[in-house]
Amino acid sequence: MSKASLFLLFLFVTAGLMAQKKEAEEIPEGWNRGAGVGFDFAQLLQINPKQGAGQNRLGLGGAFDGFANYKMGRQAWDNTVLWQFAVQRLGAGVIAQGATSKIPFQKTIDEFRLGSKYGFQIKPDGKLYYSVNGTFLSQLTSTYQFPDLYSGNFVSDFIDSGRSPLSKFLSPATVTLSLGIDYKPNDQLSIFYSPLGSKFIIVASDSIASRGVHGNEVSGEPTKGIYPEFQNLDAQIGSLAQIKYKVTFGGEDRFGFSSNLGLYSNYLDNPQNVDVDWQNTLSFAFTENLHLNVFLNVFYDDDIRVQITDYNAPNGVAGLGKRVSITEQLVIAYARSF
Repeated sequence: MSKASLFLLFLFVTAGLMAQKKEAEEIPEGWNRGAGVGFDFAQLLQINPKQGAGQNRLGLGGAFDGFANYKMGRQAWDNTVLWQFAVQRLGAGVIAQGATSKIPFQKTIDEFRLGSKYGFQIKPDGKLYYSVNGTFLSQLTSTYQFPDLYSGNFVSDFIDSGRSPLSKFLSPATVTLSLGIDYKPNDQLSIFYSPLGSKFIIVASDSIASRGVHGNEVSGEPTKGIYPEFQNLDAQIGSLAQIKYKVTFGGEDRFGFSSNLGLYSNYLDNPQNVDVDWQNTLSFAFTENLHLNVFLNVFYDDDIRVQITDYNAPNGVAGLGKRVSITEQLVIAYARSF
């Protein structure tokens, strides 16, 4: 048995034991929907600042989190959407002496996710479902880089350079589609496993695909980081597991925690290297609808090279490589169910 299989088995056993500690709860039939929108804002203005006092700052960001779940008889259909986005601008004026381009907005996060899972109960009142599970991950806005001029990731071509973006919607995008068994002992825990699932890495833009940084295949000798031959689609077959858990606790259920762990092993290439996509949300309710949310995402894909964080390197980045990527965001959110 591979290390990936042992890891998956351990997670299933652990989660199953956790589920036994919870009494089964009746899940209401029909639609159960809810959404939350959160914002973070930071602003600082300096006019004739003292030496060393800092510089102007404007930061805008937010997150939209929604779900729509349906249950009727032996059918269950769960749908989720999450978009996290934020930008900031540090300083004022133009980017350099003699330049005309203003200090641009830098992108700090842009992540768009969709999830959908349909299940049919194997036995009436049972806890096992035949299920179809699909996920989608991309970003909604373009990202530009100008390392020879001004460091950072930007939401626009602020110098009208004519360069192609580093990324944009569907470039890249990751799509999974799997058939399997879903274990749902209650409305807090779901354990899905597919021994035969598909995963697709899509880089629809040729100019972006030719860079070879998003997991698509490239070949030939690169010229200034551009490969002469490339593929826009990388199709994979493998094993997929997904564990979802949510709970509320504390006085009047003021605290909430939800976790969604996705694990994928590619049978065709290094199956022992498991891809991880782990999303976590911790919330505190000031009132029934006003919450403080902390999002923490952990991501690793054996096909994708990320920017390696090194605080001793220029701009805190030491090239590209395979690493675990961690993202955290804190927002004040308005949320309600309907």
